Amino acid sequence: MRGLLLAIILLAQGPRLCAAQSSASQFLYLGFGARALGMGEAYTAVADDISCVYYNPAGLAAGAQGRELSLSHAFHLQDTAVSQAGFMRRPYAAAITWFSAGELEGRDASAGLTGNFTARDVAAQVSRGFKLGPFDAGVSGKIINQKIKSSGATSFAADIGLLYRFKGTPYSAGASVVNLGTKVKFEEESFPLPLKLKAGVAANFSSLRLLLALDAELPGYGPAAARAGVEYRGLDAIALRLGYKTTASGQRDAVLGRGFGDSVSGVAGMYGFFAGAGFHYSSFTLDYALLPYGDLGTAHRFSVGLKF
Repeated sequence: MRGLLLAIILLAQGPRLCAAQSSASQFLYLGFGARALGMGEAYTAVADDISCVYYNPAGLAAGAQGRELSLSHAFHLQDTAVSQAGFMRRPYAAAITWFSAGELEGRDASAGLTGNFTARDVAAQVSRGFKLGPFDAGVSGKIINQKIKSSGATSFAADIGLLYRFKGTPYSAGASVVNLGTKVKFEEESFPLPLKLKAGVAANFSSLRLLLALDAELPGYGPAAARAGVEYRGLDAIALRLGYKTTASGQRDAVLGRGFGDSVSGVAGMYGFFAGAGFHYSSFTLDYALLPYGDLGTAHRFSVGLKF
């Protein structure tokens, strides 16, 4: 009954998500680590490593014991960068995300130069997993701080998740609500956090060394999306990953420059697709993910992990 109640709470956030019109703290949409990103972030029902603190904290409730440390860095778009660190010792975990917008050019109301400035965002969180009968459940508490030039804002948020692994089968299903919290207030204006409801299923075929995952997500701002991911681990120490996310046609055309006489081709033109690879030796892992963004360029994410 407690598991069913939590599921109802998760699903009940849907109308609230649809009611939101805009959101701040968009850096919270940039994912965690390279493994999940290589699978298109179809990770809600996977949640079997430190990345679960971002996608579904219910992954902390059960799994291999021991400690896991993860460090990640992304060479993102237009000189922006994302750095992350996470530490997990089930059922507890902690993580931090740092986003830098680089150096920005300042101008006044008459478009005159006023000097360069910087902007950065930070999110720190602690998470805990627990059992609810046959369900795994988890919760995270986050503090989010943003700074643009001399203005700053702080907000608080929580993530809650539910995960069910079908005993004796390779299948699992999960759901989570992320970034449920206070508004971000800059000066006199307030903006909601990027609330999102996610639900997914996964199948981990150990004999085939194949992991398949599907996610559906309803963000607080923007259209609903579907995600699909696959991981193949049949090359000894090497894992290969592919992912895909659906996007609205208008958004896709804008990102790819269609209608402006400058359509993007090549890798950067594969917007919506994800690719990645991983290497593991003993307790050490190294992962990479490629994220095409059309006219904006291509992002590269690297992660290193250590289990001890």
